[in-house]
Amino acid sequence: MNILIIGTGLSGCSLGRMLKDKGHHVEFIEKERRIGGLCVTRTNKDGLPYEPYGAHTFHSSKARIKDFMTQFDAFNGYIHRKGVVINGRLYPFPITKEAIEDFPEKEKILGELKSRPKNIDRTNFERACRSIFGKTLYGFFIENYTRKMWGIPPRTLTADWALKRLELREGRRDDRLFQNRWQGLPKRGYSFLLGKMIAGMPVTLKATNFNPGRYDVVVSSAPIDRLLDLKFGKLEYRSMTFSYAKENAWENMSYGTINLPQHRVYVRKCNFNVLHRRRAKYQFVQYQRSVDFDGQNMPMYPVKTQKNDGVFNRYLREICRSRNICPVGRLGLFKYLDMDKAVEMAFAMVPIVEKYPLMSAEERYKRIKRLVDSF
Repeated sequence: MNILIIGTGLSGCSLGRMLKDKGHHVEFIEKERRIGGLCVTRTNKDGLPYEPYGAHTFHSSKARIKDFMTQFDAFNGYIHRKGVVINGRLYPFPITKEAIEDFPEKEKILGELKSRPKNIDRTNFERACRSIFGKTLYGFFIENYTRKMWGIPPRTLTADWALKRLELREGRRDDRLFQNRWQGLPKRGYSFLLGKMIAGMPVTLKATNFNPGRYDVVVSSAPIDRLLDLKFGKLEYRSMTFSYAKENAWENMSYGTINLPQHRVYVRKCNFNVLHRRRAKYQFVQYQRSVDFDGQNMPMYPVKTQKNDGVFNRYLREICRSRNICPVGRLGLFKYLDMDKAVEMAFAMVPIVEKYPLMSAEERYKRIKRLVDSF
């Protein structure tokens, strides 16, 4: 098959490599001046590596994912831990039962935890979180952070994010953010890794136009609403702005990132010396501020509301009616994906892409929708 992939982020590059290895001709177009999407590594003037679009830690417990990624670079073994600052004090995140012991509101919190419902309330994000953490912990750790991160009241978000990303650690102490066996960042950076991943495949940079008739399948990781000229309206995304500082100290050298729910401006900060396991004369810190996607900045986080999910579903049905355009990835499928999930979904997309021209529009829709819902 002759396949064009729009976009060179992790989803597009992974799928391209897999299809190339199966004997297909694969080429890419990329609107930016470089490959990688949000998955980019640079170095500052002192030679310290960093990710300009925020911390990108890789983690997986699946040998298939590890084996695929380590073809292209060795990983540094960094285990991701995250903190959160509440009332000037640093706590581990996810929240642990041990951390609750240090709260002045301890008895109130424990009482709320005892009275939690047996089943998580899936009505919306806020109600799901309260049924997991109780009102007080939710207020300290989640509510303000969520308002800043998404720019809308937490109750307007769907419960999906809470169910998949948030937990109260009630067993033995384990402050790893992810409990996967294999974790780390590529030693030579994501730009090197993705470049090696798509080596031997033609890439046209600073390009957006293509002729779908030249290809058996066009795989698009571009925003699905913009690919269809906003036919059903705009899907909402959040973006980020980033500031950098050279600091003398860092709260805890085990934590690569720290959430800042009570900060007036920033939602979190990360220390790239920790993430990349580098020693330096200063701590290289990135501060992150969540902002609206305005069409000029980078769309980074799909805003999961019932309205947006309904609009996306209309776009998915529509694009599946096209002769040969198949959406993938975070923007094509309006789905936030951890990096391991992006690779795992690429594996699952291979047979769909290979059979795409032969499937009916309804079969395409059902297979892709089922896959999206499973992640």
